[in-house]
Amino acid sequence: MPRPRQSTSVLHRLPPRVVTVLRAIGRLGDTQGMKIYLVGGIVRDLLLHRPIFDLDLTVEGDGIAMARLVSDRFRTSLTIFDRFATARLQFPSGLRVDIATTRKESYALPAELPQVAPANLAEDLYRRDFTINAMAIQLNAGHVGQLIDCYGGQKDLRARIIRVLHAKSFEDDPTRIFRAIRFEQRFKGRFEADTQRLLQAAAATDLIDRLSGPRLCHEWFLLFAERDPSRVMDRLSRLKLFRFLHPQLQYGVHTKRAIRALPKVLTWWMKRLPASRLDRSVLYLMALLEGERESIVEDVITRLMLSNEQARKVRMSGRRPARILRVLGGTRRLRPSEVYHLLIEAPDEALVLLLVKAAVGKRVLQIRRTERWVLRFMTRLRGSKTALRGDDLLQMGMEPGPKIKELLTRLLDARLDGTVRTRAQERALVEAALGPPLSSSE
Repeated sequence: MPRPRQSTSVLHRLPPRVVTVLRAIGRLGDTQGMKIYLVGGIVRDLLLHRPIFDLDLTVEGDGIAMARLVSDRFRTSLTIFDRFATARLQFPSGLRVDIATTRKESYALPAELPQVAPANLAEDLYRRDFTINAMAIQLNAGHVGQLIDCYGGQKDLRARIIRVLHAKSFEDDPTRIFRAIRFEQRFKGRFEADTQRLLQAAAATDLIDRLSGPRLCHEWFLLFAERDPSRVMDRLSRLKLFRFLHPQLQYGVHTKRAIRALPKVLTWWMKRLPASRLDRSVLYLMALLEGERESIVEDVITRLMLSNEQARKVRMSGRRPARILRVLGGTRRLRPSEVYHLLIEAPDEALVLLLVKAAVGKRVLQIRRTERWVLRFMTRLRGSKTALRGDDLLQMGMEPGPKIKELLTRLLDARLDGTVRTRAQERALVEAALGPPLSSSE
């Protein structure tokens, strides 16, 4: 992690158009007598020279009113979240800005969403997860770019230390357990001693079980989206956190190898199929579940409350890849039509998982056969179509019914295998299947 340098202002590290917007928002704050700050992870990332995508602002005053002013000034879309005194603005340029009222939080019960109340900036920063995320940069005229660091966040950032702000942090919000692990691995950092003790104590409880499916899913998917998820997975395993996906889920040697093989396979895939759009987080979840019983896969889908599309993809993990790989990577000579029917229902993520499983097996011939067939399927077989359609078969004298679909499948197989290539040859195959026409005398 690059070491942050002392600076009176790091705003110059943002694109000029963004700085112009922030200065204008600061001036709007001045007209309303409100103090406005950049806050949270964006401040950390500016100090680290990391890319910035979205902006988080907080206002000592009425954040919703300020958001309306900014929306009118820049003609943005505006979404208001009254419960959390927060608004989201989407600029025509694509820039997204969240504006919140400075607030403090209280938790009636662990893992529940907090109750919020107005507060000053210091209280607002104190409610955050870690000191490295509890810094702010003022935007008002006369103070533009001034860094406000009440809790030693910049010092911890230099030392690569992950430190909570208070002893109940993980109890109040168990998602911080996952967040701490992400930051530890992302920044190659270490936990401050009390933070590590609190983290281990929280991980040993069942607090995470209290999280809703969507909140738990969000945290797992953020973990999978990290640059090197294998390091994250190792830490999760040591803390025995896989039990919150399923009590019988094990992070064994085979699964570790699959997780570690994924980046190389993804590089191979994207080099040859750059137009493919993979759901990376779902893919890592599939790799985690590869080889597990169908009942475990279904329980995980239910626990995380996956969408129908996500669930469809995840169901292609479990023990199914092993069965497909035995056919695809075996020594028997396959027809293209066999491969088509074997893979046509598989989402792209499942095909990547097949390549991962082959790579983990380390059988060179199996790897090469699987790569060749998957690449051929993606580039040539998957989009194959027949020239004739159902209406054409009806016009040729077929009766409506399931036999039309059967014959269209035969036509497609013939196309795939190269035994027919033209529309005329397809017609000839259909006519042969129908047999000679009945004579009028009959």
